[in-house]
Amino acid sequence: MTADVAQVISPVERNSVADQVAKKILDLVRTGNLKPGDQLPTERDLSQMLQVSRPSVREALRGLQILGVVKTRQGGGAYISSLDAADLLGPLQVLITLNVQNIEALTQVRVMIDGGIARLAAKQLTDADLARLAAIVTVQKKLVSDPIGFRVSDLEFHRTIAESTGNPFMVRVSHSLYVLGTEYRRIASDRPGVLKQSRDDHVAIVKALTARDPDASAAAMETHIRNVHESTKAAMEKAK
Repeated sequence: MTADVAQVISPVERNSVADQVAKKILDLVRTGNLKPGDQLPTERDLSQMLQVSRPSVREALRGLQILGVVKTRQGGGAYISSLDAADLLGPLQVLITLNVQNIEALTQVRVMIDGGIARLAAKQLTDADLARLAAIVTVQKKLVSDPIGFRVSDLEFHRTIAESTGNPFMVRVSHSLYVLGTEYRRIASDRPGVLKQSRDDHVAIVKALTARDPDASAAAMETHIRNVHESTKAAMEKAK
């Protein structure tokens, strides 16, 4: 085996050890032996306990940090995070880069997630939530020529619907998927008619939600996501 091949293969072995360390820590979290806020032993202590190198421990902790399971605090020390959905699902939006190849996949997932959210929301939205949504679409009528203002209100519109489900995982997944397409929607929102279409879609969604009709709410949201897809795809093609 050549030296070049050895250099390529050796990191795989180190990663394997780091993966095992990470899995051991995750097992401790799953079994309740490590709870939110608990401080982990030092890298040195962990390496001695697990009989692995300190670099392997460091790599494992770095990976757990990316996943939102472990956090570091000022002054040193690694701790188990709050394990909230926001911590655990936050990395979704930075681990995936939107491109022409996966825009279709993003839309497919958003149709499923946001359509399901709208279906649940039709049953769980409070009168105050509905009043807020109605106020948002009223304001949006004046924002169809103000892309920045519309995008701010658009985020609030979708956040209000998602949070009404009371499901933190749905809220975070929906938001992460939303963020993935933000840059191209920014470009798309400058195109004539795009914001008016979104506003009309929002009106239809609010109408269905107000009627407390799960099927109609899901259908209206799915139509909206597909319309967003078309304008986003056009913006991506233009940006090539």
